[in-house]
Amino acid sequence: MNNNTFEEKTLPEENQVVDMTEIELTENKPEGLETEPQDQQPPANGKRKPKRRGGPWIWIGILIFILLTAAGAFFGYRNGVQRRLANEKALLMEQIGLQLEWTYKDIDAGRYENAKARLDYIVEKYPSFPGIADLMTQVIGKLNAPMPTATQIAIATVEPSITATPDLRGAEEKFAQLNQHIANQEWDLAVQTVQSLKESNFDYRSIEVDGLYFIALRNRGIQRIWAGELEQGMYDLTVAAQLGAMDSQAAGAESWATTYLTGASYWDVNWPGAVEVFEQLYAQMPYFSDSTGMTTAERYRIALYRLGDLFAAQGDFCTASSYYAKSLAVGMNLDIQVTATAYAEACANLSATPEPPPAESTPTPPESTEEPQPTEEPTAGP
Repeated sequence: MNNNTFEEKTLPEENQVVDMTEIELTENKPEGLETEPQDQQPPANGKRKPKRRGGPWIWIGILIFILLTAAGAFFGYRNGVQRRLANEKALLMEQIGLQLEWTYKDIDAGRYENAKARLDYIVEKYPSFPGIADLMTQVIGKLNAPMPTATQIAIATVEPSITATPDLRGAEEKFAQLNQHIANQEWDLAVQTVQSLKESNFDYRSIEVDGLYFIALRNRGIQRIWAGELEQGMYDLTVAAQLGAMDSQAAGAESWATTYLTGASYWDVNWPGAVEVFEQLYAQMPYFSDSTGMTTAERYRIALYRLGDLFAAQGDFCTASSYYAKSLAVGMNLDIQVTATAYAEACANLSATPEPPPAESTPTPPESTEEPQPTEEPTAGP
């Protein structure tokens, strides 16, 4: 029976894989047992259909990734906005502090109109600034105080001419030029534009103009000092200091200029003082100079051998030789080298020969505590 069953089975088609174990199990399986369902049989081409694994979890992971990316972008944007707002607030507080400082100066000087304009600026930028309301009340009270009638009439008649359209148009053009000069770091042109603007429209955007004026004066002052124009640069920094606080760079430049001018004032008058001043400058700023072009190193070199000449004139050739040696260490000069050699030889000769005792060094008898008695002068004989 088994042979007949085996013979009745059809041969597999070409390229079809047949599992011999499955054939044997089918042939030898007792009757009455259920066979494997048809839908579980392998496909006709012998390849099994691939199983789908983890389908829902992949989409969940993608969704989580998208949510995390969106959250990171949101929090990054919010942190950036917060940092920008913090920087803007710090800059605003700095400007308010400067205006508040000048408000007190205007009040002390009796410039209540300027003080009120500055307070209006602070109220506009920071209405809840502590104490600003009380200060505004104080300034308004000063403005409302009784004033001479003539002064009030003069203000009323002058005001229309200041606010005329042509003047404002010219002021706006100058203000735009001023900002352009500041952006281009053209400090001298910026200062000239501010002065022209104040001459034609003194009250036009006075707070902003004063701030730009401070920047221009501060930078032009430093620029002039490093260019050798010490007095002009110091003047710019002095005027700028009346508009705002000086930073360390501006204060340092002004200090170098002051020290240099002090040493230059000793020139040909006080050589020890000149050596002391330029020795300090030479250690830190050897190439600092004034309008003459003489650097700190050059002035220090000359002051050293000129001080040596003073000691040589007094016969102290050893001290003179030491100052000449210091001068040559700063900068070599053939003429100074010849004089330095002569002073060194004179110092060596003085050290080789013992000096005779001075005439004043003769021993004197000890002073007596007794009061000297008057001596009678010999009288000439008859």
